[in-house]
Amino acid sequence: MILSIIKSLSLGVWLGSLLMLGAAVAAPVFQELPSKTMAGNLNSVILSRMNMIEWICGILAFLSALTLVIVNWNGEYRTIRLVETALIFVMITLLWMYSTKMSERMGELRQTIGDFDNPRTDNEYIMAKAEFDDLHKGYTRLVGINMVLITATFVLSIVNTRQG
Repeated sequence: MILSIIKSLSLGVWLGSLLMLGAAVAAPVFQELPSKTMAGNLNSVILSRMNMIEWICGILAFLSALTLVIVNWNGEYRTIRLVETALIFVMITLLWMYSTKMSERMGELRQTIGDFDNPRTDNEYIMAKAEFDDLHKGYTRLVGINMVLITATFVLSIVNTRQG
C-alpha cells in the first residue's frame, strides 16, 4: 500500500508542479518583468529547478510502479500495472528530451541571441531565434503530452491504490 501511495503522490506533485508553472509562474514573470530577456532568464532558472522536482517524482513513481508489478506479478491487476509502468517510462523519456536535450540547446541559443528585447537583423541572430522558437514550441508540446499522460497514469494509480 505504501508504494501505491508514494507512486500516486509522486504523480500528483509532478502534475501539480507543471500546472503551477503554466498557470501561476511563467505568464506573470513575462507580464511583470520589464524585459523579455530578464523574464526568460528567470524562467530558465525556475524551469531547471522544476525539472529536478520532475526527475525526483518520475523516478519515485517509476520505481514504485516497477516494484508493484514485480511484487504483484500474479495479481489480477497485472496488465493495468504494466501499462502504468510503461506510461511512466514514456513520461520519463519525454522529461529527458525536454529537460536535457532541448533545454541545453535553448540555453546555448539564448547566449547567441543575447537580447530578446532588441532583435538584430544579422543571419546568426535570425537563425538562432528561429531555432529557439521551434524548440520552445516543441518543449511546450512535450510538457503538454506529459501532462495528459501523468493525468491518465494518476487516475490508474488511484484506482490501483485500493488493490495494494
